[in-house]
Amino acid sequence: MEIANRLLNINLPSSRSAFLWGPRKVGKSTWIRNHLSDVIIIDLLKTDVFADYASRPSLLRERYSEVNRLIVIDEVQKVPDILDEVQWLIDNCNRSFLL
Repeated sequence: MEIANRLLNINLPSSRSAFLWGPRKVGKSTWIRNHLSDVIIIDLLKTDVFADYASRPSLLRERYSEVNRLIVIDEVQKVPDILDEVQWLIDNCNRSFLL
């Protein structure tokens, strides 16, 4: 498998959040794992992680309201209710997300 270099630079200022959009299988998740260090990655493709957040989206707030690092939620569309928790954490705790 060949990995192509991408012309992508994500330089989010602290306390800012963003969506990373793109078609499937173009390397968004791979790019994140290879280029962003010291971030929290929540991968909703993992069935146990998906089950936790699908049944209790509030786990995001419980686990990360005190964490001051970028939080990446991969495949966020799988748990739409988690976006309310993301919004709450952005508004009330000044957290940063890459979704």
